[in-house]
Amino acid sequence: MEQSKGRRVILFPLPFQGHINSMLELANVLHSRGFSITIIHTRFNSLNPSTLNPHFTYHSIPVDFSETEAASRDPKGFFYLLNVRCIEPFRECLARLLSDDVKLEGPVACLISDTLLHFTRPIAESFKLPRILLDVSCATNFAVLAVFPLLKEKGYLPIQDSRLEEVITELSPIKVKDLPKAPGSDPENYYQLAIQVSNEPKSSYGLILNTFEDLEGHALARIRQEHLPNVPIFPTAKQT
Repeated sequence: MEQSKGRRVILFPLPFQGHINSMLELANVLHSRGFSITIIHTRFNSLNPSTLNPHFTYHSIPVDFSETEAASRDPKGFFYLLNVRCIEPFRECLARLLSDDVKLEGPVACLISDTLLHFTRPIAESFKLPRILLDVSCATNFAVLAVFPLLKEKGYLPIQDSRLEEVITELSPIKVKDLPKAPGSDPENYYQLAIQVSNEPKSSYGLILNTFEDLEGHALARIRQEHLPNVPIFPTAKQT
């Protein structure tokens, strides 16, 4: 703790429970290594007070959605709204956290945000703040998203029932039936969102994936060598 004294990390999770849980677990790991933790979260799907670590600092930003918007079956449209509505509240909150009034808490080492929150990139850059991304899915899922353009070109997407048992040569031993299913009625929107998510880490200082080397070493190697050769990749979980 003494060795890491004064280093602070700001984390901003996507406001859905699985993403929040993963981000808070990462925060616990970083705190155990001596980092001070600040969490920014939206009013929409706000954090459960009973689960909060009392050693962290929390800041809520006024971003919310109607019931109709929150129930949307169009993921690309929803995440577009989320990214637009978060811009100014997040910028104002981050500016306050980086201001001279709060520097007594220690300098900020970096911002860690979800891969779906692409609006954080220009804001972090404007503050000259390193940004690291967290993808809560496994490494194999990320590796598949990264080759969606190739899968479309080869005819694996959209998924055809007649090809479900076919092994995808470029991703062996993954079969067509193992590919992520597009929610809603417009799979093209989902494919575009997947491509955006897989490309976003290229402009980051690193990508954290919810896995460990012994479990998904092959997928991690594929990501490092073929998709993100210039971006540090960090598996977070430990083998038990």
